[in-house]
Amino acid sequence: MPIDTALVLDYATRTFWALIVVIVTLLLARVVRRSSMRALTRARAQANVTILLGNLVQVAMLTVGVLIVLAIYTRDAFGWILGSFSVVGIVLGLSLQDILKNFIAGIWVLVERRFRIGDTIEVDNHSGVVEEITFRTTLLRTMDAQQVIVPNGTFMTNSVVNLTRFPTRRASLWLIVDDASKPIAADDVRTTLREAPGVAKEPPPSVELRSVSGGKARYLVTFWTAERDAALSAAVAALRARFPQGEVTSG
Repeated sequence: MPIDTALVLDYATRTFWALIVVIVTLLLARVVRRSSMRALTRARAQANVTILLGNLVQVAMLTVGVLIVLAIYTRDAFGWILGSFSVVGIVLGLSLQDILKNFIAGIWVLVERRFRIGDTIEVDNHSGVVEEITFRTTLLRTMDAQQVIVPNGTFMTNSVVNLTRFPTRRASLWLIVDDASKPIAADDVRTTLREAPGVAKEPPPSVELRSVSGGKARYLVTFWTAERDAALSAAVAALRARFPQGEVTSG
């Protein structure tokens, strides 16, 4: 049986270029993976995010290489094959769009680091401490020890309040005294609060007379603290000890 020299030469040429593509693809995939991981490390992304994105970049480069090799061997049939893959990809994308949306949002959350594990956040009528951030969901622990599983896609469409982004938060109290008694001095209130445990010195506490009615003068007392509940208890105790004739209530 005679050997078709042209056919052998054709496939040898295709194999040569396919090997070149494979070698170049492997080298580029490795270089791009290392570069992307290095950039993410400099951006202080979490270790699992760095590894995942590095692997995704490498897989993308290898996929491109496989398609080029496939194009080299199939030539005219490559368009039909690529079209078939596109149809399958569209079907899978439509059927898994919610999962893909949450997955992409999870990567965005981990890379952007708008909040971190240990932060207290409010999102979608839920408030709690961030316990875990995965690629699909974020786990919150509420104040009453319940676990809330929030899909990561929620963070791309809803407003998120990070309650621990800044070291101090404002707290307020009402100091109510008899209007017939001697008016209180704002400096005395500020001095009393500065000495209370947990109350921040800066910004300084403030005192504002809000109303006088029914024989009662109502003062709004505000201050800043890193531990709101503990500081409120300490401030209430300090104000009651300093102004026993007054009534102290939460703001």
